[in-house]
Amino acid sequence: MLTPRRPVGRVEFIVLNASLIAMVAMCIDAVLPALGLIAQDFQVADPNQRQFVIGVMFLGLTVAQFFYGPLADRYGRRNTLFGGVGLFLLGSYLCWAADDFAALLLGRFLQGVGVAGPRIVSTAMIRDRFKGVEMAQVSSLIMTVFIAVPVLAPMIGQAVLWVGDWRDLFLGYILWAVAMVLWVALRQPETLPQVRPLNPGAIWRTTLEVLGNRPAMFYTLAVGCCFGGLVGFLVASQQIYQDYFQVGDAFALYFGASAFAVGIASYFNNRWVAKFGMRAMVSNASLIGAVWALTFAALNLVVPLNLAGFVIMLVPMFFAMGLCFGNLNALAMEPMGHLAGTASAIIGALSSLVSVMTGSWVGNLFDGAIDVWAFGVGLLLMLGWFATRLAIRAEGAIDDLPQCRKRVQ
Repeated sequence: MLTPRRPVGRVEFIVLNASLIAMVAMCIDAVLPALGLIAQDFQVADPNQRQFVIGVMFLGLTVAQFFYGPLADRYGRRNTLFGGVGLFLLGSYLCWAADDFAALLLGRFLQGVGVAGPRIVSTAMIRDRFKGVEMAQVSSLIMTVFIAVPVLAPMIGQAVLWVGDWRDLFLGYILWAVAMVLWVALRQPETLPQVRPLNPGAIWRTTLEVLGNRPAMFYTLAVGCCFGGLVGFLVASQQIYQDYFQVGDAFALYFGASAFAVGIASYFNNRWVAKFGMRAMVSNASLIGAVWALTFAALNLVVPLNLAGFVIMLVPMFFAMGLCFGNLNALAMEPMGHLAGTASAIIGALSSLVSVMTGSWVGNLFDGAIDVWAFGVGLLLMLGWFATRLAIRAEGAIDDLPQCRKRVQ
């Protein structure tokens, strides 16, 4: 396969990497409107068991991320990405052909294992080309493009269900994956600056170096807690909107309105981060999001919220989360430029492990009561704020505002 020599332009690079990372969101969000139908077809009795369709995908994503980093550092970003997409295609086929719930979950697990490749490789390619505040800005722009997927994916999934059945969703995943392979193959050159050896000793030393960086690990914990709040919403969203609020086919619209707040926040973060600094942004945003969610939980105890009130309460919370994701990832990766592939895998795997565990816990808190679920989300955001403060203290930094002001000037 021919490898392009000239790097793609900044705009195409952002759109390409947003599309690669969006494979994760598409794999999650497009199937959300179909969870009830899947549970019905496979006669899943416990309503919370339908959350496994999302949870096992996250589990595969978590388990696989660690391996893609060393592979990307040894065999290159492109080859590693192609291997991951191949596993994703296999998992999508197994889901399409599944004749029982266990087979579907196996396919979803393989989808998660496969889609971890594009996620890790994309992060490594971003770090190969950018660093510092510029990396945070690019990450925020990618998140802004990427957010169109969570907004549109449930609508696309619902549209597919109107003309077909839930199995057709997995045919769509196959087409998406093939398109991404062709785009990378024809346009994206290799960005790996230097091949690193693939041997247990080297991987162990690299792992110890990453794990021994206290600021990076605290920021990783913060990413996991903040994203865990979002996972807690994702796994329970279909039950909350369709079962609790009885919105029916309008689920996609309400879900998209909630997710849109994350994209708006990412857009503003691109403007604000150079002015206020990454550390100040994540500290304030995670604290405000936590307080808002806990207030939400307390209000619901007094007066149960209707649908409009629930959406209004979600928007500021998701806006706060959107200000955290790109900055926290950039801060965690900042000291890891010489180990970008392996570091992105370790940081991604650990943060995903935290988010899967905490998000699954929050999702299962929903038993027909919004207040307990909201309390769980608020608690995770508060833990994210605490981990951020520990990271800043470990760095010995108060904030990065003076440095950012100098760049602006």
